[in-house]
Amino acid sequence: MKLCKMEIMKHLFLLILFTTAAIKCYYLNPETSFTNEISNSNNRLTIENNYDTVTETDIPKPAVSKARLSEFKKTCDATNASHADEDATTPANILDSIYVNNIYTSVTTNLIEERVSSDSIEDDGVSLFHLVNVECGGYEACPSYSRNWTIEGTITIGFLGSYRRSQTVLGALPLAVAAVNREPALLPGLRLRFVAADIGRPRPPLFMDKDSFSLRVMTQMRDLGVSAFFGPDGTCHTEAKLAAAWNLPLISHKCTGAHSPIDEKGSALGATFARTLPPAYKVSKSLVSLLKAFGWTKFTVVAGDDNTPAAQQLDALKELARANSLTVTEERRFADYIPRHISKMEKIVDETFSQTRVYVFLGEHIALVDFVNVLEKRGLLATGNYAVVAVDDEIYDPNTTAVTYADHLGKNRTNDITAFRSVLRLTPSFPTNPHYEILCQMIKELSAAPPFCVPNYHKIFEDASVPIEAAHLYDAVTLWARAITAAMRAGLSHTDGATIMKLLRPTTYRSVQGFDVNMDSAGDAEGNYTVIGLVEDSTALAGWSAQPVATFRYVNSTDVLPELVGASNIVWIGGSPPLAEPPCGFDGKKCSLSHNPVFIIAASAASCAALLAAALLIRHYRYEQKLASVLWRIEAKDLTFISTQNGHIAKSHQGVEAGRSHTTIAVYRSNIVAVKRLQKKSIDVTRAIKKELQQIRELRHENLVAFVGVCVEAGSSCIVSAYCSRGSLSRVLADRDLRLDDMFVASLVADLLRGLMYLHDSPLISHGNLTSSNCLVDSRWVLQIADYGLHVLKSGCIDQEDALLMERRMLWRAPELLRDPEPPPRGSQKGDVYSFGIILYEILGRKGPWGDTDLTNAEIIGRVRHPIGGVLFRPPLNGVATRPSVLAVLKACWSEIPDRRPDLRLVRLRLKDMQAGMKTNIFDNMLAMMERYASNLETLVAARTEQLAQEKKKIDDLLNRMLPRTIADAVKRGERVKAESYKCVTIYFSDIVGFTKMAATNTPMKIVEILNDLYTCCDEIISYYNVFKVETIGDAYMVVGGLPERYSRHAAEVASLALHVLEAVPKIRMRRIPTERLHIRIGIHSGPCAAGVVGIKMPRYCLFGDTVNTASLMESTGEPERIHISNDTYLLLKQAGGYHFRERGVIDVKDKGEMKTWWLIGEDHDRRRNYLRFQPGLEPYTDDPEPWLGPTRSVISIRDRARLSCGSSAGPLSSVSSPGPPTCACFVSLRDRHSAPAVSFRE
Repeated sequence: MKLCKMEIMKHLFLLILFTTAAIKCYYLNPETSFTNEISNSNNRLTIENNYDTVTETDIPKPAVSKARLSEFKKTCDATNASHADEDATTPANILDSIYVNNIYTSVTTNLIEERVSSDSIEDDGVSLFHLVNVECGGYEACPSYSRNWTIEGTITIGFLGSYRRSQTVLGALPLAVAAVNREPALLPGLRLRFVAADIGRPRPPLFMDKDSFSLRVMTQMRDLGVSAFFGPDGTCHTEAKLAAAWNLPLISHKCTGAHSPIDEKGSALGATFARTLPPAYKVSKSLVSLLKAFGWTKFTVVAGDDNTPAAQQLDALKELARANSLTVTEERRFADYIPRHISKMEKIVDETFSQTRVYVFLGEHIALVDFVNVLEKRGLLATGNYAVVAVDDEIYDPNTTAVTYADHLGKNRTNDITAFRSVLRLTPSFPTNPHYEILCQMIKELSAAPPFCVPNYHKIFEDASVPIEAAHLYDAVTLWARAITAAMRAGLSHTDGATIMKLLRPTTYRSVQGFDVNMDSAGDAEGNYTVIGLVEDSTALAGWSAQPVATFRYVNSTDVLPELVGASNIVWIGGSPPLAEPPCGFDGKKCSLSHNPVFIIAASAASCAALLAAALLIRHYRYEQKLASVLWRIEAKDLTFISTQNGHIAKSHQGVEAGRSHTTIAVYRSNIVAVKRLQKKSIDVTRAIKKELQQIRELRHENLVAFVGVCVEAGSSCIVSAYCSRGSLSRVLADRDLRLDDMFVASLVADLLRGLMYLHDSPLISHGNLTSSNCLVDSRWVLQIADYGLHVLKSGCIDQEDALLMERRMLWRAPELLRDPEPPPRGSQKGDVYSFGIILYEILGRKGPWGDTDLTNAEIIGRVRHPIGGVLFRPPLNGVATRPSVLAVLKACWSEIPDRRPDLRLVRLRLKDMQAGMKTNIFDNMLAMMERYASNLETLVAARTEQLAQEKKKIDDLLNRMLPRTIADAVKRGERVKAESYKCVTIYFSDIVGFTKMAATNTPMKIVEILNDLYTCCDEIISYYNVFKVETIGDAYMVVGGLPERYSRHAAEVASLALHVLEAVPKIRMRRIPTERLHIRIGIHSGPCAAGVVGIKMPRYCLFGDTVNTASLMESTGEPERIHISNDTYLLLKQAGGYHFRERGVIDVKDKGEMKTWWLIGEDHDRRRNYLRFQPGLEPYTDDPEPWLGPTRSVISIRDRARLSCGSSAGPLSSVSSPGPPTCACFVSLRDRHSAPAVSFRE
């Protein structure tokens, strides 16, 4: 056994990397009600079972007998005795040890003694996985599967998690189980096994919510004998409550509770719950320790909004600050922060900088960057009198380069980086375990191995490392193993969750990350944090790099603050930490000053008056300067317009939308912008227009299309705004391929409401022309309102829009505005509420602003303006499937009396139900919408892929017609086609007799039709022969045999083709000249040549050599209706046999001298037919059969087959009739009963 273990430890890492075969275990027990079925399609074992409701007495208990427990205690005692004299902190081999006391498992290449099976068990929609034991080089058979996992000598734990969200951490579970099993001090005499369930989403037919599905899975696991649960990810209050009710332990590695108040304290989740992931608020102890270390007894807190981790951190910080005599002087919140809202940070700084010197920032990193930049711009950080302490949930990675981290800090500019010299960031400590990278690599490999089989794990980990939650999962399993080991040594049950938690609350354990972690009495891990600051680094950008500058020493108590260690490494701008308060106080009252009270009052009054006057003057001056500035002006030459006909951008912007016909797309300063032309001959920029431009230029909101500028040049006047790539809302709603789920709809409606409320609160007051056509959607699926403001600038425009388009715009207009003969250009806020109701109806129904109606636009507008019989006319609601509260909002927005319409804030309140489940963070919503959009595109991509395959086939067919197939394949692969030399080929030339005269007496169109009829027939004929058509030049037709595929009977193929063409051409009836017939000359010659592709544009496959010229001379020196062949061709045909010749004699050929030539007058059909039948055995041809002869090739002569398909006599085989109508290209069916066939054979 000892030798066996040594052999396993030696070769186990190689087994992990290269063993791909999995042991399939079939858990069968005929005594149970399970029905097992092995699926051959995916090699997965499916267990079907109908679970009945069980009582507490029905729950199977772990099958650990009293004898087994007695043996266990003896083993434990022996183990304790064997370790009594050993120094546990200095093992002989740190790479092969596990600290039992603190559960610190070293990572080694021979750590795992278990392999993961590829079998997965699916039980009623729940994926369950198991491990298979490996013993001494052989595989141990899996035990029979019963109704539970209470196998003698084993303990089973259950893992709950979303498979999709847990793919990067799954490998930690088998790694931890293997570590426990190989450590003799843990669970002596017992074996630990695990099962895992995917609770990410219910599977059909289990249509239920996530909580119900999770509870169902836990019930199934408990019924099958699971002793403890681990997970899940996300919130876990439902699962924790159920585990507490069963008195079973549940330890989570990823339950943050950031969005659930019930999860703020682990104690609120029951007596059997603990978590190894520190909650967000746990950083408050380290934060208060840092503040006290520098004497910062007063500070201002800047934090994110409620329902975020920052809110929990703020509450814990204030409570702990009071307990440690620290004062929070100011508290400021910000919500839904995005980079363009830097004005929020400016306001916070302006309101607080005079009453504080130390800021504690609790929020997103992107908000921290803007906050620090504002402090830097105000000049507050340059003196060293201010400091910022920020909390960052992201672990600092020392392997990150200085440039990369600088880019993470700010905008990677020198000023942005140096601004962080006064910033200290508290981040979770990076793992100090020297073998942590090996552990991460093993986690990656085990995630890809059975039973989890994470697909494409190389791509998953390509841009992302193993998350820290994997280490938390590892710690959770080993911590539980330590606790139940202690419980069983004391004779207690290992399934008593309350007892096990008493052993863990509180406790201190050594994490696999390499440092100690405290767990408090509520079961929450305290965490371990590091202080990050900028230090001088000559190799880094701007000479500074972010590095750890201090750490904390944590004591074994949850009530004592940790100690700050290494603070001397911090580089302060002023040489020392800034003071929490100036020596004279923030208002200077602490310093004694002797002044005359009368003088002080008079001076103060005069100063106030002077300051007030100066402020008014400065304000007026700045306002006039703003009006006089031309920052909004755009030169026409700076706009590069994009074609709206062929440009993809223009197509995607306009689509089916008619409402933006006057909008074009252009590029301005490397940005794509939308340009709306103003139909004005000239624009006089008055003071009113300047004020209007200044107002709209200052409007900045994420739900308003950004205003870029205006061009006022004569003939080029236009309004330039930001470009939204997805077009208008009406276009999005008209796209039936786009599926809009409830979250999509709620997000669009929320964006529209936010944009409208911002407009109503701005100096613009209202929109006035709100339609779904000027509600645009950008690339991030954020809705933005366009065409607002600039009413003075737009007034007087010569509107050339179509009358129907103008009429359609009235469909969104309120009744009172329709009745007004001169409605105000900016409309009214109540009119905007009515327009919002129409757009909301359009979003819900996706059938236009008025649904399915047979009325015209003019009729709809008339009935809205003047109701018939006093009955108000509104869009029908009977086909809208939505909540009753939403329908009530629609009716309220459509009220005939404007004052009865609710304002937008009340509308948002009433539509709050639509936003249930939406995240408060706009970026989270954006990512969720993009995920749904990508999922919806999968089906579209499949359809488009099929279309692409069909189009590719058409292109391949066209290319194969232009070039030989082998050459075409090489061109498609991008290979350079080299010219080839051929020893012997046969070249065919044909020419129309009297073509010059025919061309002179007929129009070019007639000549084209004649040549097309001729070549169509010839092309159809050559398809029956193994030849390649080279080209047609005028009336000349060139064919070659024997290339690009070399074969021996090329002369015979070309000769048979020539006889066939010579017979078919005279039968062609020309519809333009029905009384005349075509006559051709044919010349054939055999010899060597070279062939290759010439040119890049319109490449041609050309032949070169004297053989080409000789073949052309054979044609030119021939006679009409005769086939003239050279002596070389004659010798090849005579060798092939079956052809009839007549000697022409010796003739004088230009540039060749005297040549002996022949006339080819016929062929023996039976000989050719026999050749086709017995080709493999023919002599003297000993080479392989021609590649074009397949097993389905007919034994009928190729020429006879062509005749049959063309509908003519087949000679000796005339008894064989062609099925169906003629299909030869020489026969064209009648166009109508009055016109003759385009081309046909004579009878």
